[in-house]
Amino acid sequence: MPLSAKNNLDELYARQRLLEAEASRLERELELEGGEPAGPGPAADRRYILDLEITALREESTSLGSTISDILDRDLQR
Repeated sequence: MPLSAKNNLDELYARQRLLEAEASRLERELELEGGEPAGPGPAADRRYILDLEITALREESTSLGSTISDILDRDLQR
């Protein structure tokens, strides 16, 4: 594997770990928010935003995983 590809993979793996760690942190925060009343208001809005952020982070992590997989597949074809 070319050195530049290895460095790129290292960066992609690091970014993916960062996204997963942040999503996990926000999930813990969402669990803490879960004790609030379920009705409308600032607490419900905060839980909604946290859920959206978690989903977006997980989707980006999945996208990076696909990019990593594509790079590894291309390397195997060489």
